[in-house]
Amino acid sequence: MRALFALGIILSMASCTKFGKNVTVKGRVMNPVTGAGIEGAEVKLLKVVGGYDSNYKTIKSATTDASGNFELDKYTWSSPVARCETGDIYRLGWTKDGGQTFIDNFELEVKKGRTINVDFYAVPYGNLQININNNSCFDSNDELKIYRTHSIPGFYNNVPNPAIYLGCLNQTGNMNKAPMGWYKYNGTVTKNGIVTSKRDSIYLNEGETKIWNINY
Repeated sequence: MRALFALGIILSMASCTKFGKNVTVKGRVMNPVTGAGIEGAEVKLLKVVGGYDSNYKTIKSATTDASGNFELDKYTWSSPVARCETGDIYRLGWTKDGGQTFIDNFELEVKKGRTINVDFYAVPYGNLQININNNSCFDSNDELKIYRTHSIPGFYNNVPNPAIYLGCLNQTGNMNKAPMGWYKYNGTVTKNGIVTSKRDSIYLNEGETKIWNINY
């Protein structure tokens, strides 16, 4: 009986060794526009709980230091996910390659028994209003065609680019939250069959409010 009991303990320990492993996630939460770390962001290791209507339970968390650095280390039987919570900031996601490819905007799958080095990119907001004004209209065939870029790679991927404005347009935009950084465009203005080049830029700081008048 004692031998069987001892064997049971050994098998239990072997099972723990097999299925329970350390998970280590470390890196930096940062603003890619400035290169500065974001202090006070919370990075969590989460495991799925529940069945069909599942949710997450925090198994460990860490807060970034003044340079945006964090490290999480946890012995666990589950395969958790990592999530970064930055508050009211434009979130880009986890990256391993300098910010050109983002793994996921919110959660990163973590493998047991591995150390994962990743960074999380997020950009603080300002407030920006963009007004488009054809202040020397010739006729309804006037055209402004501009290609837009931003400090954040791929920021304009989900909107028409170039943007095309036709006719005697005088458009006042809304004041909207917008991630800080450089907003730039270059393109052409066509009036009376004459094509001229057009370009401009504006830099929006964190917490700043600006109005950008694009006159042509």
